[in-house]
Amino acid sequence: MNLARALRASVRAVCLVGCLLLVGCFDMRQDLEFRSDGTATAKMRIAVDAALLAMAKQSESKWCDASKLSSSSGVAGTAEQSTEGGDEVCSLTFSGKIDDLIAALSKASFGDGKKQGVQLNRLGENYEFVVDFPSFKSAGSQANDPMAKGMQALLLAKMSGRSLAWTVTAPRIIETSGKISDDGRTATYSRPLASAFSSDDPTIFRAVVSLEPPGMFERFLSWFR
Repeated sequence: MNLARALRASVRAVCLVGCLLLVGCFDMRQDLEFRSDGTATAKMRIAVDAALLAMAKQSESKWCDASKLSSSSGVAGTAEQSTEGGDEVCSLTFSGKIDDLIAALSKASFGDGKKQGVQLNRLGENYEFVVDFPSFKSAGSQANDPMAKGMQALLLAKMSGRSLAWTVTAPRIIETSGKISDDGRTATYSRPLASAFSSDDPTIFRAVVSLEPPGMFERFLSWFR
């Protein structure tokens, strides 16, 4: 299984709820660090309510598996599973040359065959990281079903304090749709989980990075941010 499939499987492990119950009780955070030597490290942390995970069919298999990452050519991956409070936590780390990571993610997609999900692209001498997930809001007949509405209300209540978050760090952030740090090296985006499941708006985050540190002029401009 390549890295793209591993990432999709990790998200589905917490979204599929054979089991609608599990959907409302998870956090996901992904941090991506680009380095000037042309390598990168990505870390994904998924925390799922332990009691509900035990009820789900996914608990019968190993849901936090390092082999799904390390099987990708040129990509080294590790996975650690732990318990924090009432959550089971899966921490995935994968690293390698940026071009190898691009190759591994090139087939990532989510829904309707569109180029959606988590993407990493090369833009000339720079790199672009894109998150593009459609709304998770119920549609069609489910949206008008009284039982479905009641279930959604319960799920939204359980989503309180949970979020989806991404951080990109590099020698220089050229542009981003998220928030940029004062030193111009980190772009961040966070969305409450309840918003992703109740709003029609998609979850979108983009950051274009350079492996070259900012020059004197860029550093001067950063003083006025």
